[in-house]
Amino acid sequence: MDAPKAAQIKAHALAIAKLLYEETEHANPQQLETFEGIEQAVRSHLLKRVGPEIGEFFVKAQVRATPDVDAPSTASSEISGSRAAKRKR
Repeated sequence: MDAPKAAQIKAHALAIAKLLYEETEHANPQQLETFEGIEQAVRSHLLKRVGPEIGEFFVKAQVRATPDVDAPSTASSEISGSRAAKRKR
């Protein structure tokens, strides 16, 4: 990964971390008092909020990148130039 992308990921990750910290601080502040509690909060946020969003993006990106094999080909629905010329004879 190039440096600009790594910096962008870090910036977005820090923004997400701030939001999730505030959420944890509001909902369950005692969880932030121990390393174990922090680890549980981070894991919970990753599994419930962050991971599914990233996974959904990857799936949608793959679907867009994969041609639909069941869709009719536009090339096969058109008569080729040589076939059209033969029909005129």
